[in-house]
Amino acid sequence: MQSLMRVSLLLASISFIAACANYPLGMTEDEWNQLSPQQQLDARERQARLDQAEQAQRAKAARHRAELERAEQQRYQEMMANARPGDIVQCVLQDGEGYYGGSWRAAESVGFSLLRDYTQTVSIAEQGRPTRSVATEMTYNGANIRVCRPNNRDCVNLAATQNQLRSGVSKSIQVNRAIRGTLYCDMPNHDRVRYRL
Repeated sequence: MQSLMRVSLLLASISFIAACANYPLGMTEDEWNQLSPQQQLDARERQARLDQAEQAQRAKAARHRAELERAEQQRYQEMMANARPGDIVQCVLQDGEGYYGGSWRAAESVGFSLLRDYTQTVSIAEQGRPTRSVATEMTYNGANIRVCRPNNRDCVNLAATQNQLRSGVSKSIQVNRAIRGTLYCDMPNHDRVRYRL
């Protein structure tokens, strides 16, 4: 009885795979069956060339993206190295929760520096599960630290003067379906700190 079920399952699987056969160049089964064996071979070879060209294009696009990311990282490092007083704030998000898998769970505390007029992605890991995180986008414009879900959705601001930021400012924040907790930000003592990455 059990071997009969296995044979039936095997036949059903083969039938399913055959029904889902993929023909080159977007052909239907009828179109494919009307071709001679040589035409079928030519069609498969053309499809293989098209697939290779598509793969090469994807690789070229990936290299281009990597070059752009390297150039952006270089620009960011230069901006950090040449930052003037007031261009950088250092922040800590603590006592927080992240929205992981559809519910609020404890988040690891995270510290980061923000450069004026530069959007930075900050990932906040779930406590005890560092591979699970929620992404936020943060910016500093000289008077506001803006915390958003990606694509500037559901943002909150921590507004402060330069003098307040020199002393340090904290605020309880909540970004819908992203993070909530206490955000503390201040300006580093520029005389003592030299920014090198």
